[in-house]
Amino acid sequence: MQWSNRMKALLLALPFLVICGCGQNMIVPPTQLSNASVFSIVTDAPLPSVVSCQLTITSVTLSTASTTTGNVLAGAAPVDFARLNGLHQLVDLSSVPTGTYTSATLMLDSATPSVTYIDTTTNPPTIHPLSKVSLSQTTVNVPLTKPFTLNNGDLVGLRMEFSIAKSLATDNTGQLTGVINPTFHMQLLDATDSNVWIDDFRGGVVGVTGPNTFVIQGSRGRQWTVTADNNTDFDTGEQIASFTTNTIVEVDGQINAVTKSIDATEISVVSNDKFVLGGLFTSIRPSPGAATAADLYVRSELPDINGVMLGNITTLNLNGTELYRIANLRLPFTTLLFNNSALTPGQAVTAGGVLQTSNGTTTLLVHRIVLQKQGQAGTLVPGKTVVIAGNNGSFELTDNSPAGLLLPSPLTVLSTPETRYINLNGLSDLTGATALPLRVVGFILIDPSTKQPVMVAWSVEQLSS
Repeated sequence: MQWSNRMKALLLALPFLVICGCGQNMIVPPTQLSNASVFSIVTDAPLPSVVSCQLTITSVTLSTASTTTGNVLAGAAPVDFARLNGLHQLVDLSSVPTGTYTSATLMLDSATPSVTYIDTTTNPPTIHPLSKVSLSQTTVNVPLTKPFTLNNGDLVGLRMEFSIAKSLATDNTGQLTGVINPTFHMQLLDATDSNVWIDDFRGGVVGVTGPNTFVIQGSRGRQWTVTADNNTDFDTGEQIASFTTNTIVEVDGQINAVTKSIDATEISVVSNDKFVLGGLFTSIRPSPGAATAADLYVRSELPDINGVMLGNITTLNLNGTELYRIANLRLPFTTLLFNNSALTPGQAVTAGGVLQTSNGTTTLLVHRIVLQKQGQAGTLVPGKTVVIAGNNGSFELTDNSPAGLLLPSPLTVLSTPETRYINLNGLSDLTGATALPLRVVGFILIDPSTKQPVMVAWSVEQLSS
């Protein structure tokens, strides 16, 4: 999306807030005859209170009527599905024989599943691991939504959506039992399909290889070449020439069918200090006012940080000198929208800075906080949709996502002319009397008139019931 379009969208949304108060090298292109390339994307369907549901996928094979491929993953892939909720995480890229594929088989590691939930009855909120988590099966055969024919030289995406809501077993009182009945939906899709678009892929810069190219290494050790062009969105003041091996970036885009590099539509610097934490704000202090402390439920870290554990809450000390950014919005006034007085529980963020260790204790000196896109799933509140013109307006969402426990209920969602609607014609489709199941991807910001969190939608998707 061009930056000028994003500027128009934010400029339209802002007055509405006030008016309404609401370690491997890149795989080269395959040279064998009769082969296609498949990259793997994972996403999820959420469950309230579950902030982490991690599975390790040890292999994925695709099957035709007569043959089965080898593993399309280069090594085991641990995935925390609860952090995705509509966002697409790039996992791998492999060469696959041509043919018409009808099903996929996943192998899961029985020793590594884990589930963590958030308790908002405590102040501040706390998180707890579920004890005795187990898999009901480790081999899962899933028919593809539609048979898909791979031709020689094709590039397609394998979309693996894990349904947390359907997979976590409950007892007759509605409490989680700890048993996971793994339920996946699998699709092979053309590489240009929005359902296999790469969202917020994070990696450390290995080196700059040209004026428009650089190489990053993701959390699984694989290196990827990233290519930018005149349409790529950058943060204000950032450019590839300034990247160093201390730079950590997030990239949106798609895999190039020829070069197998990532053609970036958006590049956001999340740290220039070789350290970054990603996660969910669970508590802000003081609130309201300029925050001096923020509790972060840690979902990711680069590199592994001594004293900071994935799946735990850590406190970030703030003093107002941090650089505040909204990911992939190169607008000079983003600090007016997001700063240390506009933080709220329920926001997805990354925090970059410097690590200082003294006597075995690690201190995080935060230099930069970047607001991230996040997904919220739930149902439309009928009768609360406001259409100003076209897709410019708002609606309300009964939020069933983990972050929904930390946000207002119902959550006001702002729609702009740049909001993308999936399985819907636009905002007008939300004016009926049916509580449609929806998934919204966007940013959680503070409404300046009410001081309450609202969501600015990048996409709105109607889900199957």
